[in-house]
Amino acid sequence: MQAPEQLQLIMEPLSAVYFDPVIVLDFQVRHFFHFFIIHSFITITTISLYPSMVIAYNYCFSTLFGKDFQVSELESMHRDNEDVIEIGAIRYKVQFPKLKMKTCMPCVVSLLTVIGARVMVKNSMRHATSKRLKRILDARQLALKLIANVTYGYTSANFSGRMPCVEVADAILGKGRETLERAISLVNRGDYNGARVIYGDTDSMFVLVPGATKDQAFSIGRRIAADVTNDNPAPVVLKLEKTKKRYAGWMYENEEDDVGQLDSKGIETIRRDTCLIVAKVLERSLKLIFTRNWRALGLYLNTKLSRLKELPYTDFIFSKEFRGQYSENAHVPQLKVALSLAANNPSHIALVGERLPYVVTDGPPNATVISCVRSLQEFLADSSLQIHFIYYVHVHILPALRRVTDLLQLKIRWHPEGRSLCFTPGCSTLGSDPWCSSCIDDQSTLQFALCSLAREDRLRAICRSVCAHCQKNPLCHMDRCVNHQCIIKKVFP
Repeated sequence: MQAPEQLQLIMEPLSAVYFDPVIVLDFQVRHFFHFFIIHSFITITTISLYPSMVIAYNYCFSTLFGKDFQVSELESMHRDNEDVIEIGAIRYKVQFPKLKMKTCMPCVVSLLTVIGARVMVKNSMRHATSKRLKRILDARQLALKLIANVTYGYTSANFSGRMPCVEVADAILGKGRETLERAISLVNRGDYNGARVIYGDTDSMFVLVPGATKDQAFSIGRRIAADVTNDNPAPVVLKLEKTKKRYAGWMYENEEDDVGQLDSKGIETIRRDTCLIVAKVLERSLKLIFTRNWRALGLYLNTKLSRLKELPYTDFIFSKEFRGQYSENAHVPQLKVALSLAANNPSHIALVGERLPYVVTDGPPNATVISCVRSLQEFLADSSLQIHFIYYVHVHILPALRRVTDLLQLKIRWHPEGRSLCFTPGCSTLGSDPWCSSCIDDQSTLQFALCSLAREDRLRAICRSVCAHCQKNPLCHMDRCVNHQCIIKKVFP
């Protein structure tokens, strides 16, 4: 079997935080034109590039001529098949079969209307009233997408495939790369208010529009989509839409939308292999960064990272996929959890692809991470185990934040110990015990803070009595409570 020769186009991205609109364009099938704008960038994408290439250029096993085919022979064949014959002074018109027929592969895609059905389902998702219905529709559109892409996948499969034909696969992939390259060249040399392509990958491209407003970005995006669509045969269409790359931004569906929504792809806010606290902190930080509220960002991080002990343990649970095949010397958390579950219950065998939850607990100095991994059963059964908050901050939360803040040349440092916060509600000034100088100078604020302190002292006294009754010990101390499900501990850690 011949080796493939074509590769998809993947540009090196210009990583940055863009406060100007960025358009994301993607290719799809004609008659389904739609687009989104993401403030901080606009994206233009296509829905099904490879099936579109199959239909537009009539690629099939039956239309494959091979490398040695001469174009001149095709031209002579076309001349020999003229449908008008002259005999003397009389011209006869003879019916011949069509020179261009729809082959089996395009018919599979078009007759089943897979791509059109997927667009219809995706449009229905925007009007879904419940999360359950939205998840169902999302699963259906993904299934339709996979069915449409099978037309290319069958041809590019290796010897284990059912219909492998690397020549057809190369033709589809090469034409897709050529289409994207022509679209990028058209944007970079076109008159689109200085718009330029900052990233391109397989079937989509990101176009930066410096200094444009939201309405101007929508207008420019439509112009680019129309020009690229006219430059390609039917049913190839360029569409403005979000894509599945690594990005985050404010998304606007229409020019009339005053408030956008955070849309992210490929980062910790939506990834399943991270814990909930990382997603929450990163999502809130991104919203503050997009609004350029730097003071609020600092106060939020100071408050959140200093009060991690107040959060429930469920925010610190990892859930990673069990691969099944590990070497004897592998130090993988999910493998340790699987072995631990099997040791407690021999009938509990982890399945390949199963997600195993675990937490990282505090351990002795110089302890390895793998030695601190505990399954949820172990963590809840042993009341002496505590979450390793320092590990979560330095290994997961801060690296996720720095991947964004480093693009802004914004440095984040965290001091876990010895830095108290101002006691006044709403003020998170560091190094204040109990109140900062600005709150002390404001008499009304100080009076409110004193009342809050007295109210909290009364609540603590009530909680101590409840805690003593729970532990059956009048001399107990709340700080020594190790009940992870205790509501009082979550309120007053």
